[in-house]
Amino acid sequence: MNRQVKQVLFIVAAISLVLVLIGFLPNMIMFGLGALLALWAGVRFMAVTHVGAKIGYGALAVIGIITILSNIWALIGIVVAWVLFKGYMMYANQKQDVEILNADGSRANRSSFQSFDQVWQKFVNRR
Repeated sequence: MNRQVKQVLFIVAAISLVLVLIGFLPNMIMFGLGALLALWAGVRFMAVTHVGAKIGYGALAVIGIITILSNIWALIGIVVAWVLFKGYMMYANQKQDVEILNADGSRANRSSFQSFDQVWQKFVNRR
């Protein structure tokens, strides 16, 4: 396939996916807020010992779970965002490379991990 045709198809696909993402944005926001509410209330529920507080935090956790379930369509928006990201990375031919640095800030090479004991001893001796 011609490069310009691929570029046009990528642009059309990206625009359509962005429109879908915008459509699911309110659901994604409510899904996230419901998840935060359920998590916060669940942690507080486990921490308190008073029965009244447990009932209150349990009710908040149930409200959060209901909010998550009512906005389950947000998962489509999350998948669309992931597809957009992967498509952009593929189109731009960029790979995310994790850079591993030594303690002094220099870039580590593969042999750096073979001499871990030596580096560790230097670190311990400096203390």
